Amino acid sequence: MWIIYTDPHHPHIPLEIGYRVIKSARICHDYDRITGYCRDGCPDYGSGGCPPHAPAIAEAAQKNPHAILIYARFLSRFKPVEIARDDFSVQDNVLSNFLNQLGYAVMADYKDYLFFMTCGHCQGCGEEACSYILGEENCRHPQRRAYSVAGTGIDVTATLKDVFDITLQWIRGEKQAEYIIKVIGLLSQEAGMPTMIGQQLIAVINRLECIKWPVGSPEARCFLKAAQIEED
Repeated sequence: MWIIYTDPHHPHIPLEIGYRVIKSARICHDYDRITGYCRDGCPDYGSGGCPPHAPAIAEAAQKNPHAILIYARFLSRFKPVEIARDDFSVQDNVLSNFLNQLGYAVMADYKDYLFFMTCGHCQGCGEEACSYILGEENCRHPQRRAYSVAGTGIDVTATLKDVFDITLQWIRGEKQAEYIIKVIGLLSQEAGMPTMIGQQLIAVINRLECIKWPVGSPEARCFLKAAQIEED
């Protein structure tokens, strides 16, 4: 499906959204290698949703064997024209904002049933500093705690290819990637929960603050047609 994302700085951006309901054990992972990248290069390392505080996906999957993975893809041809070819920060920010809004909206509906893996660091504290960064031993807002996809050791490249048959494009120098894509995951102990989330996904998306027009509305269809996007 396609949605029209908007915020005060980025109006009218089409994003492709997809999801799959799978067994959590299908998620590809390599904990030591992936979390090593986090440790060596990420400023959020050590926060509550990141290593070493985030559980390994193998452990989370064992406790929560049912999953829904949701991706958002931002085609580079829809990047604002004033943005440099090798600047992907807008795509990164838009995708992170949309997927985090979506993930936390789903969590609000099913907070007692889900293990939420976000595409960045945990944002459960909002504007407050993470308690772990402050040296505290416990999470201040456990009901809103989320874990980084990479921080649990997930191999996003392998998982996207296996589950969605999508190739993750890496940014190298000035090479223009055709798209930037990010993914979140919601795991559950209950077999029917991911399917239920998938069935209600459009309704959840339509109530997000960042959605310009409801999915499938005449306004959205008209915009997508003008952008030469063929809907599924």
